[in-house]
Amino acid sequence: MSDLYISWPEYHRKIEDLAVKIDESKWEFDRIVCLARGGLRVGDILSRIFDQRLAILAASSYSGAEGKVRGSIKFARDLTMVGDDLGRRVLLVDDLV
Repeated sequence: MSDLYISWPEYHRKIEDLAVKIDESKWEFDRIVCLARGGLRVGDILSRIFDQRLAILAASSYSGAEGKVRGSIKFARDLTMVGDDLGRRVLLVDDLV
């Protein structure tokens, strides 16, 4: 698969399009959890649009000198979040399709 390059404005529009789809689904969630690093921007924008708290979970599946060799995914042991309660319904976001 070849790389796909898009501009920042187009990237933001795609996140806003995603927000519309989430809203139209009527699915309710208590918190947004984004996978770092790629999902940080997506999570930030969605948390502002939906006025929801954001939590961050570090994950890594790439290694090698340039960080382009895909391997098994590894998750951090803990979430970074404000508050003690994650909530019952979580929207998990990342930048991969």
